[in-house]
Amino acid sequence: MALSLDVVRQVEHDLLLKADVLAYHLGSLVATDPERARSVCDEIVLRLRAAVSADSEPEPKPDVLRSLDRERRPNVRLARSGGSDEIEDFILEILAHSSGLSVQEIVDRFEEAEIEIKRATLVVRLHRMVQAGKLTSRTHGHYVLSEAEHNRRQRA
Repeated sequence: MALSLDVVRQVEHDLLLKADVLAYHLGSLVATDPERARSVCDEIVLRLRAAVSADSEPEPKPDVLRSLDRERRPNVRLARSGGSDEIEDFILEILAHSSGLSVQEIVDRFEEAEIEIKRATLVVRLHRMVQAGKLTSRTHGHYVLSEAEHNRRQRA
């Protein structure tokens, strides 16, 4: 049974969104354990290649990844609207790798990652994160990590 063009496009969109989420989480893992991040990336690529190649069998997993299979893995799904904690994590992550961003620049980063969020919702979220001490607003509409959040990330 052939899939309609709309279904194919939706599947492609969903797969690319998942790739963005994987890239985001791998980037976070690189900061704490670059070798493990490379191993996980290699395993992801191996599994993806096996999925599109009918005649190839996946190679045995490295020991690091066998231990990952036994560990509880984090939930890396991020719905298009995003879970509240995941949205906050995404905001913190993009601000951690910048010297500060405007609301529009943050909106642009969400669009690049194909994560839908309304600008008004984002502004409310940013304001709450400032109140919670996670962000600082140097000027109206321009955000950076708070000193406390920056220090917490340095210790982690």
